[in-house]
Amino acid sequence: MMPAALAAVPRLSSTVRVGTVIDTRAQLDRLVIHIRAVAPLLQAEAAEGDRRGSLTPAAVDALQRSDLWRLRLCRELGGLELPIVDQIAVIAALAAEDAASAWCTMVANDAVAVIAATMPQAAVDCVFAAGIPTCSIVAAPGGVVSPAEGGFILNGTWHLASGIAHADWVHAAAFIDRDPSRLLPVVIPVRDVEILDTWHAVGLAGTGSNDFRLVDYFLPAQLAGDEAAPYAQVRGVRRYDLVDVEHLESYEHLAFAIGIARRALRELRETLAKPPSGRHIADRELVQEQFGRSVLRLKAIEALALSLYARIDAAALGEPQAWADGERHLPRTLAAQSSELALECVHLAFRRSGIAALHRPNIYEKLMRDMSVAATHVVVDDSAFAAYAQHLIEIGGSVDFLASPDRTAAL
Repeated sequence: MMPAALAAVPRLSSTVRVGTVIDTRAQLDRLVIHIRAVAPLLQAEAAEGDRRGSLTPAAVDALQRSDLWRLRLCRELGGLELPIVDQIAVIAALAAEDAASAWCTMVANDAVAVIAATMPQAAVDCVFAAGIPTCSIVAAPGGVVSPAEGGFILNGTWHLASGIAHADWVHAAAFIDRDPSRLLPVVIPVRDVEILDTWHAVGLAGTGSNDFRLVDYFLPAQLAGDEAAPYAQVRGVRRYDLVDVEHLESYEHLAFAIGIARRALRELRETLAKPPSGRHIADRELVQEQFGRSVLRLKAIEALALSLYARIDAAALGEPQAWADGERHLPRTLAAQSSELALECVHLAFRRSGIAALHRPNIYEKLMRDMSVAATHVVVDDSAFAAYAQHLIEIGGSVDFLASPDRTAAL
């Protein structure tokens, strides 16, 4: 049964008008209201989602009804097409309520937006024939594709398709004739794939990030992308493909980590503020120092993210001077840093919460498991720091790499 608070809130899609300028502040406020309304349901369904290895139907319905899976989708196809800074705010708010719901929201938004922005018109017409679909996406190429009369033959396995159990379509890339230098993007009806029961993770179990397999599968030509420009953007107001950013989707991981860190610190504050059991802990100067330091570090990351993505959004809207090409590694590095901090905040909350963290189930051990799994993602691994450092070393003394971005052409 739908919570009364949710039933009283109108669908956001009713506020979207194709081809018009949307008040993104109003949209953001509406989305946050929806998140607060669905939070009790998502939290109540979380344990069952972890047990079954995918979001429950009730959780999926609540997220779809809230239009949380069309944040990035271009307006011409019925999406909100929010700027990244607003998407970060929404995903972070959702992650603070339920990690699996936020992760699936990240993936659903990325998938439907990529299909809409980059796939040929014939593919978009097919995928969107019945309205806005729910989609999944795999980050790494997999399988092989061979040309055939009228289309292609697909064979192989693709890994970690989060949310595929509740998706209508999945976006993937395959190697053409086993050539690692040739990629073909494709969209496949989920009803045609074999979903493999491979997702038995210690955290984020409810995301259903299973592998899928195809054997001698015929894909019509209209469901394939352009080999020459597989990710060139052909729709949407903001042309992110013209902004030199490594792993644009890293902002989603940044937002997810911010949300988890917020939840951990909020839970810790509540524990420390409760007399008498938590009073002796809260009175310790070391704990106060750790808590205060963590809050300040999180605020610093959020401030940098706001500045960073505001400039990326501006560049994508046609202001190239807002973004320096030399900053291409910074978004991914910031996402990795936020994931690292979120893990530290979760560990701090677990350690300093005393007996509250000892008995399952509790929010502390769940945050620890979920964030530990999220931090293993390739987008936020330690190579992000190495790539950023290598760039700073290579630019030498020609640029003051410690200067504020608004005072230099490169960082």
